[in-house]
Amino acid sequence: MISPRARSAWAAASIVATLAAAVLLVSRGTRASVRYVSRDALRASFASDIRNLVYRWDPADPRPEAERRAALFEFMYQTYDSSAWIPQSVFDGNVVTQAVFGDVDTIVGEKVGLVLWREQTHVPAFGMAPGPRPDLPLRWTVNCLVCHTAEIDGVAYLGAGTKTFDDRWLGEALKTLTSERWRSVIPVDASDRAFAAEANRILTSHHHDKIDSLTRARSTAFAASHVELFLRPHGTMPPVEDVGRGDTKTPPLWHTAAKMPSGRWYVDGSFHGRFPLMASSMELEKDRPFDALVTSVIPTIKEEFASVIRHLRPPLYPYKVDATLAARGKTLFYSEEIGCARCHGAYDGAGNVEWPGVYKEVGTDPSRLDVVSDKFIAAFDQSPLASEGRLVRSQGYAATPLTGVWANYPYLHNGSVPTLHHLLGPVSERPAIFHVRAAGRFDQTRVGQQLYLDPVHGTLDEGDLLRRFGADRDWFSTARPGAGNGGHNVWPRIRTDANRRALIEYLKTM
Repeated sequence: MISPRARSAWAAASIVATLAAAVLLVSRGTRASVRYVSRDALRASFASDIRNLVYRWDPADPRPEAERRAALFEFMYQTYDSSAWIPQSVFDGNVVTQAVFGDVDTIVGEKVGLVLWREQTHVPAFGMAPGPRPDLPLRWTVNCLVCHTAEIDGVAYLGAGTKTFDDRWLGEALKTLTSERWRSVIPVDASDRAFAAEANRILTSHHHDKIDSLTRARSTAFAASHVELFLRPHGTMPPVEDVGRGDTKTPPLWHTAAKMPSGRWYVDGSFHGRFPLMASSMELEKDRPFDALVTSVIPTIKEEFASVIRHLRPPLYPYKVDATLAARGKTLFYSEEIGCARCHGAYDGAGNVEWPGVYKEVGTDPSRLDVVSDKFIAAFDQSPLASEGRLVRSQGYAATPLTGVWANYPYLHNGSVPTLHHLLGPVSERPAIFHVRAAGRFDQTRVGQQLYLDPVHGTLDEGDLLRRFGADRDWFSTARPGAGNGGHNVWPRIRTDANRRALIEYLKTM
């Protein structure tokens, strides 16, 4: 009889042998792909690479198509002089990556939750950008599009807020894969190991307990900006208790055109300025001093807003619209009784809105408002961003622009309500739990995400779902801090399901 200890040792040896075999096979088959990808090659295939990507440009932009496309190319491959580069060899040759986490598509598409770039043979997903230097091995960083691209019913939409990206999984996986323990098994040269070591140092030194999102496809980037702004002048992290959580969903980039006249940004409108420059202090320039922020990142972001982001308009609703019902919904939307337009603005049907810039307390979860504390403002005031705008505590969240609202699910600032049907109905009927991984599938009837990937889950009551998945990051649970789904109670004014259906039909046209 084999003893438990011997059985354990034999199992461990078997696993090591399996992993070793896997890495030999993988490195033999993929090492040739670890090569520099030139900007010229990426540029030459760009028109073909984005042939299935949905984005909508402002028809009033006078620039020729070639100039607009060149600007879009630079935006989609922007690296912001990143200081944290992950060698391609980590994906191609690492035993953990291949044998434990899965192949590259599994890691990038399912585990991390990025939108796979199936038309591009070199770049795995939107938001991944290869290193620009031909004298170095292939390396990767990420940019804005990891959060600002979404896949809906198998179609990639540029500018839409992510539905499935898991920033915490990505961070923890990369810290593991670049750790000293696993760097030793990367079957590559010393330069790749050096890049992996530097990436690990940055990923580890900038980690803070409060900036781990509690649910995938939710962001704590605004709280992360507090950490980054505090870190540089003090040389250390702010105390955990000084950093708010405030998990939010990612808003669409096409809201930029509506918000620019008011000059207030983010879900609470706390940053006042021409551009939403808090982003420059978050993930873009980790471990670099403020002078790099001033000389490189901020000018780049301003240029991107001028050349690309402000020209984006919402994608058209891709399914059939009942024109008669939508017309009735439009009447209700602008009526005095229901009054949606008073806060959300007037729409021309071509992706434009006269947005009043209303920020109001409507009873929704206050956690994100609490992020902007006196200590956060003090850190901001000591940074170069203070010359670009003001950080001011807000009294409420934005009555958000509704352009492209059909693609901006789940709803409310924290993504706590899965469909427009639930948002416009009785608050008591909003689901307490739903599957975030199901967000790639669109519910045409209720407009928003489907609630479950597995139909079996639809047969269970909420109590069962909460017991099974209440602690699972792949599921959104309103029991978590900052995840409340109350407030914005418009049902007393809408009153009937017929009115709700008409309003939803009109909202599809914005």
